[in-house]
Amino acid sequence: MENIWQGLDHESIFRSIESTLGATLSGLLIQRNSYINRVFELERRDNKERLIAKFYRPGRWTREQILEEHSFLKELKDKDVPVICPLEFGGTTLFESNNILYCVFPKKGGRSVDEFDKDAWLNIGRHLARIHIEGAKHRTSKRIVWSPDIATKHHLDVLLVSGLMPPEFKKSMQNMAELFIRKSGSMFKNADLILIHGDCHKGNLISRPGEGIFLIDFDDICLGPAVQDLWMLLPGNVDEHKREFSWFLEGYETFGQFDISSLNLIPALRGMRLIHFASWLAAQEHDPHFDKHFPEVKTPRYWNGLIKEIQGIIYADSEDIS
Repeated sequence: MENIWQGLDHESIFRSIESTLGATLSGLLIQRNSYINRVFELERRDNKERLIAKFYRPGRWTREQILEEHSFLKELKDKDVPVICPLEFGGTTLFESNNILYCVFPKKGGRSVDEFDKDAWLNIGRHLARIHIEGAKHRTSKRIVWSPDIATKHHLDVLLVSGLMPPEFKKSMQNMAELFIRKSGSMFKNADLILIHGDCHKGNLISRPGEGIFLIDFDDICLGPAVQDLWMLLPGNVDEHKREFSWFLEGYETFGQFDISSLNLIPALRGMRLIHFASWLAAQEHDPHFDKHFPEVKTPRYWNGLIKEIQGIIYADSEDIS
């Protein structure tokens, strides 16, 4: 599969997208930032419309999982939630070329949202509440369930069978991660799991003039607690940023009720994120540019630090913000 992925070249991109559009492209081809997928900006020759073509990395998502993402985006758009949906051609949004799945989006530019003032927090609160209202209509999914005993166990399994981790850290990492799963798993047993964005951080927010804040990149939608879409946006712990959280809550509760008790899941969600990222690295290990982008990952320093971080989460006193 990796050979197929690396064979995605200029000619094959143009041939695939022109076939899908039924139109000719100009010579424009700009590769956009995306480590997992391959994302390109293109331009139609006839009307100069700019498009974004996303080619999905083979083996990461199934056709059904990607279509679920697209369906959820359409559902949100139909409710006037500001999201960017893939374009439909011939009754579908997902296409295939040389065993690589791809889709086409309209280009929607916007500036990054680096700092949140009160208005931004109110806006993102309202935005996430509307997404979660729709997400709460989905109690089953082909996507992963974001809980330690399912998602983190899977990520640990991926990590342990990979060759990324130095052998001398393997047993310690396994023991610490398994202890984390046991201790944190019970916290999720009564959690309300809905369809969420799953990777909600500032890099996935853009501001469009006259339209407000858009949440982009729904690649990692999953069944999880709504608080997963909040904690990575905060500049630190909730108790250190009560003002920002109060603004978010004010915006959120314009449309829905936020479960304050779910804030106690944040330390466990941080631990899950750490193990997930290590697993993500393991899955990309054979990418030809991997060592350039992640030079520290194969060093003892990285793994020693990771194990200590997980240990700190396990033995720290629980955050009780309720």
